[in-house]
Amino acid sequence: MTVIKSAFIFLSLLLAFPLLGQNAYRKSEFSFTTENDVYLLNRNDEYYSNGFLFHYRFVPNKPDSSNKEIIDIELSHKFYTPDDLLYDEISELDRPYAGLLYAGVSKSKFKNEHSRFKYGLVLGTTGKASGAEALQKWYHNAVGFKQPRGWQYQIKTALVLNATAEYNRQFTLVPKSMDFISSSSASLGTGHTNIAQNVDFRMGIINALRKSPFVNAVIGSQNPGKLGYVVFGYGVSYVIHDITVSGSLFNNDSPHTGRQMPWVSTFRAGWATGNEKTTFKIMFHWFSKDVQTARNDSYISFAFDFRLRNK
Repeated sequence: MTVIKSAFIFLSLLLAFPLLGQNAYRKSEFSFTTENDVYLLNRNDEYYSNGFLFHYRFVPNKPDSSNKEIIDIELSHKFYTPDDLLYDEISELDRPYAGLLYAGVSKSKFKNEHSRFKYGLVLGTTGKASGAEALQKWYHNAVGFKQPRGWQYQIKTALVLNATAEYNRQFTLVPKSMDFISSSSASLGTGHTNIAQNVDFRMGIINALRKSPFVNAVIGSQNPGKLGYVVFGYGVSYVIHDITVSGSLFNNDSPHTGRQMPWVSTFRAGWATGNEKTTFKIMFHWFSKDVQTARNDSYISFAFDFRLRNK
């Protein structure tokens, strides 16, 4: 009887296992992105010099809901420098020194498999309060890089308060293997005011936008499966105000500001891979000059997403 009972229990567990696997899903994730021109291995440290972006995302509704939603909480730190950190005169700086520290919260809504609408708020600061000057000086000293000499001319401390919105639409070319995505976005506030339009072409093993890492939507999806694709994108934005270039909207206290370019174009190329637990993305970014006296710029970003199982 003991053998028969044990066999029955084992058979029951074996039959139940696939069902458990089908119901399992990941409802939240942590994400870390690092962006730097140093990753290009060209020994440059200029313009958009460094960025650290931390995200926590979760699905507040049930995974089988017809209207999938994702809440995204972000904490990011970025800083910008001129093309040569040894310049110590304002007349030599082709771009202002600027630090940007901000937190944000946004909601993504998926009404169907192939579209997303995202909106949110961002609150932050520039200037010494951002910690960019202290971090860069400490890091350069720790690794033996040249010390920047112009942070005393940085964009002064000012409030950053932005409202953001973005709409993404997926157009399938070959089911599950080739598509392009249109992304329209806008930002309004004291930090950044702009509108942008981007188009990205993807090829490989791809999912519908509703459960794609392209818009960080793998969480809340059952059996997303393995994926891997290459992506190429182009975009253009019309910039009305950029606090890291022209300083505060309300005063001209910053000792050095620049004249921003109204039109900025971007190109990107990258690769993404992942499964139900993790995603890894690497992307090369190029963009035309955003300051009249500067040049074009480029950097590489690495993004790591770790998803948590639903309890």
